[in-house]
Amino acid sequence: MKKWLAGLSLAGLLALGGSGAMAAEKTDYIVTFSGQSIPQSLITQMEGFGAEIIQEVPQIGVVNVSSSNPDFKAWAESQSGIAAISEDVEIRSPETEYEFAYRFDEGLRVDTVGPDLYEEYQWDIKRVTNNGASWDIQPGNHDVVVAIIDSGVDTTHPDLQRNLLYAKSFVPGTADNSYSGNHGTHVAGTIAANGRVMGVGPKLAIASYRVSNWTSILAGITAAADDGVDVANLSLGTYSFMNNEQQRTLHLTASRAVRYAQGKGMFIVGANGNNAIDLGKKMHTVPGEGAQWSGPLHDTFSDIPWVISVSSSTINDELAFYSNYGNVDLAGPGGDTSARTLSTVSGGYGYMIGTSMAAPKVAAAIGVVKAQNPDMKPAQIRALLQQTADGGTGTSRQHFGHGIVNVYNALKR
Repeated sequence: MKKWLAGLSLAGLLALGGSGAMAAEKTDYIVTFSGQSIPQSLITQMEGFGAEIIQEVPQIGVVNVSSSNPDFKAWAESQSGIAAISEDVEIRSPETEYEFAYRFDEGLRVDTVGPDLYEEYQWDIKRVTNNGASWDIQPGNHDVVVAIIDSGVDTTHPDLQRNLLYAKSFVPGTADNSYSGNHGTHVAGTIAANGRVMGVGPKLAIASYRVSNWTSILAGITAAADDGVDVANLSLGTYSFMNNEQQRTLHLTASRAVRYAQGKGMFIVGANGNNAIDLGKKMHTVPGEGAQWSGPLHDTFSDIPWVISVSSSTINDELAFYSNYGNVDLAGPGGDTSARTLSTVSGGYGYMIGTSMAAPKVAAAIGVVKAQNPDMKPAQIRALLQQTADGGTGTSRQHFGHGIVNVYNALKR
């Protein structure tokens, strides 16, 4: 199942779709080894079997393999050193709800003094920072790094350049500073823009990790953990059923990557999805249609312990019409069609909505609290943000978990 459904294709979510096969005669596979390392003997056997190794994630024992041999999958399943094999998946960023607000190439001044667009349009950033009051206490610093594991970031954007430390690409054949679409750039601005628009932590350090398929997501997470990143934002993912072979593999590999990050002390913040599903239930039903699937449904990242799951709120502090709920730790303003979120995009500034816009507010809040309290343990930071969030009682508890993140409250505690 994809993390977007027909009729709701939001730019605020990176969605998974299809297999990695670009042609009928060739298929890309995710191969997960039994141990959390890559046995070279099996790699040699795979290559002898005509398989091409596209990408390796040695930290968690996963490789991306391309093969045109119709017997390859059956052979891999027969090997005791291979725990799981399934077709790979690609991610793509639909932008049907994306809209340019201001373009550099249409005469937009780039030398404007002060955050004029923030003042006029960024209600969401004001909501999280108490109208920017949190910046007077702690705007972040470059000792704390937030990773944007996404579609890549426009490294030339003037509102991001002061805080963007580096960019890496885990998409084979692309440059480290490359990007696809505007999703990652919008997320980056939400975290640490400092110009005409502002982020939650306008002096936080950010780093771009461009990904494209499932294996590259795993590679991005483990590389960020090895790089000493403090918190990673994942505005992407998929759902999984434990009775589906491919989705079991996705969940297994995601769990390994999350545990690896946890061992390195790196927070992971995950967008909870844009399909208005109650993830707290084992079954989702639609009146007049009945059950939509059988068995428990898991969000492949945000359902994993250690990942902070984020739902989306509106300008009126209500659950956004598209936001998943039920299995939620915190919420962040992600907007809806009546009040969208403005941030950086390639060539200017643009509007998007989605849980993808909510999650980076929480990731940035973690970074700011870490900057203020460098010796605070991850569990303490998480508890502080939960205790100082707004409105996590009654029905809103199901929608927002502990509440809508409020970095000003956290810094004042």
